[in-house]
Amino acid sequence: MASTITTSGATITSMGVGSGLDLSSLYTNLETAEKTKLNTITTQQSSFNAQLSAFSKLQSAMQNLNTATAALAKNDTWNAATIGSTNTAFSATTTAGAAVGSYSVQVKALAKAQVLTTDSQTSSTAQLGSTTGTTRTLTISQPGIDKPISVTLEDGDTSLSGIANAINKANGGVNATVVKAKDGAFTLMLASKTTGTANDMTVSVTGDDALQNIIGFDSSTHTGAMNQQTASQNAKVVVNDIEIERSTNTISDALPGVTLSLKAESTKSENLDVTRSTDATKKAVNDWVTSYNALQSTIATVTKYVKVDAGADQSTSNGALLGDNTVRSVQSQLRSLLTNVQDGAFSIMAQLGVTQDPTVGADGSMGNLKVDDAKLTKVLSESPDAVQAYFVGDGKKTGLATQMSTVLTGMLSTTTGKEGIIKNATDGINSTLKSLDQRYTAMEASIDATMARYKSQFTNLDTMMSKLNNTAAYLTKQFSS
Repeated sequence: MASTITTSGATITSMGVGSGLDLSSLYTNLETAEKTKLNTITTQQSSFNAQLSAFSKLQSAMQNLNTATAALAKNDTWNAATIGSTNTAFSATTTAGAAVGSYSVQVKALAKAQVLTTDSQTSSTAQLGSTTGTTRTLTISQPGIDKPISVTLEDGDTSLSGIANAINKANGGVNATVVKAKDGAFTLMLASKTTGTANDMTVSVTGDDALQNIIGFDSSTHTGAMNQQTASQNAKVVVNDIEIERSTNTISDALPGVTLSLKAESTKSENLDVTRSTDATKKAVNDWVTSYNALQSTIATVTKYVKVDAGADQSTSNGALLGDNTVRSVQSQLRSLLTNVQDGAFSIMAQLGVTQDPTVGADGSMGNLKVDDAKLTKVLSESPDAVQAYFVGDGKKTGLATQMSTVLTGMLSTTTGKEGIIKNATDGINSTLKSLDQRYTAMEASIDATMARYKSQFTNLDTMMSKLNNTAAYLTKQFSS
């Protein structure tokens, strides 16, 4: 530590120069010794921060398990359906809660969109409207669409291409295309973007009778200059002798949870088989087992113990939550739920093909679950309602998944006044870390004060020794003379 000391005979610019002692090294050694007082605090901080990180991993694994458990506790998971038939006139998809059963379906008509065309014109770019020096308004209205297309056309915009560009830029319910049949033969084609009779087009021009006589059309009376190339049509489907009519070929509101996509008209009925899906429910069970085992693996990691020789320090590879009561509580509560006997045809997990593995995993985890796929598939196929009852129960207090979801939700709760054990544990750690931060700051201030005192003392010593040395030199000189 450098300092400047002024005496009557000299200026000292480095600690120890005035006294001839190695005060700079002594000061550094004292400072190093003082700062060791902070090591205990930083060690504790590192330990508690490691615990926070471990709790974060534990919480994430618990949340994943809770998500999988909640899915297993939902009736919709068990009501998943699939299409068990292959059809040619239509295809079908299902959602949760689809009505299981066999249906007779005939597609009598496909929904079509109206298409209008103008008479052939010799040019696609020639002006068709009157030369007025002003604008005219082209309007295309459709009963099924609230906002009609309304575009303003200058004199030069009244060609087939100009009209098509203006309509398409409006981005309404109509597509406009100029079709070239051959040289000198062009037609404007207007196609409704939406199928069904409710979307027929009425085209009118205000302020230009000449253009009105080329592209005008009234769909309510089917009169006007344009030609109806394709008439609109609603889809018609007969399901179990009930005729259903819709404006679109995708029908999602006829059978609960079933969407029909019509592809072709048919002269006879086809069978539509909607069956309960064992694949979806089996996946839900396997996802739950995977999440449970992942939690056990996380617990094994954060509580890992590495054996050391007698008398040796504990291994630095030990888990941050080794011996933690909160982790033990989480693990024991969840394991005890697995052994609960449920009411119904299936009372224990083993009857479903899900058992606990008594061996220790490679990561040190214990009590992992394993699935006998053949047995699970069999019970889901033969007794799906009984398997559902085992996991869901009454949806409130009974059923393994219902009970586990309730326990996990409580453990993970962050609601004020209803904090779960994870939040309580992390809140305690954060409180301790805050206290350690305060202690660290106070200790730093104390060390700084102590070192300032040492520096002052060394500076005074340097000054005094410098004066004494100067006096001694002066006296020696006087005596010798």
